[in-house]
Amino acid sequence: MNKMEATMLWADRGRTLRCGETTTPHAPPRCLAVSRQGNLGLQARRFSLWVQVRGEAWIESAEGRFRLRPGQWIALDRESRPTVQASSTGLCLGMSFEAGGSPSRRPADDSRVYPGRGRLNRRERVVFLRLWRRACPRALMGTGSHGDTRPLLAFMAEVQRDLQRFAQRCPGRTRGHRHQVFVRLQRARLYLKGHHHRRIPMRELARLVNFSHSYFSRTYTFVYEEQPQVTASRIRLAHAADLLISTGAPIGEIAQASGFENNCSFSRAFRAHFGISATDYRRHGDQQEGNSSKATA
Repeated sequence: MNKMEATMLWADRGRTLRCGETTTPHAPPRCLAVSRQGNLGLQARRFSLWVQVRGEAWIESAEGRFRLRPGQWIALDRESRPTVQASSTGLCLGMSFEAGGSPSRRPADDSRVYPGRGRLNRRERVVFLRLWRRACPRALMGTGSHGDTRPLLAFMAEVQRDLQRFAQRCPGRTRGHRHQVFVRLQRARLYLKGHHHRRIPMRELARLVNFSHSYFSRTYTFVYEEQPQVTASRIRLAHAADLLISTGAPIGEIAQASGFENNCSFSRAFRAHFGISATDYRRHGDQQEGNSSKATA
């Protein structure tokens, strides 16, 4: 098997870069980096994978807006066209693949990577950084040859192992069809996470992934074993819990910022989900997140 050689694109120290469509057939993967208030936009239809190494970054994509903290990763499908903005101390590393050659478009490949979001533990971050450096063009790292992206993709596929059981539940006559259905469902879950500030009609989700409303609702519930409305509520409550810990905003403002119409509905939903009131949750602080690398979307 031939190596998947990569080119390099780095936005650093406030620099703004845009990666457009290429006329080159079978364009190689691209190693990406955004650091110290750099801004990088992928305008081409390319699958992309991002991992936050230090500081923070914000990603704007077709699925919404995401905040990445150290160790968090996100994988976006070819229709996402993300723009990544790093904080003043941020370093976000990534890789992109052309639409036809992205890991999410090759269902027979053991190294396929699905759209989704999660967190790497400390050991996994070290491994990712080593593999990313190996995959980058060594011409920019002090040598004269290119790297191989396959080990990095295999590593991220292993990180996403928790998603495999959901992928296997997708309907479809062929493996390829089932894979395409799961990629679309994962985009819908990311859309819920990227719009945690509001209630999203299910028809809006169905249009995003080009499914009928009934097929989307039925398939989503069968694959993830919960209705999309339940997922949406859980995501908005998790966002509210994060705001309670990370900000001093009044609870009423947090309720509105999480898509709840009033304090009463928010308080009932929060207590039912977490078992304590929002006030007590803020007082006691968030529980330690631990070192789990579980894929959350």
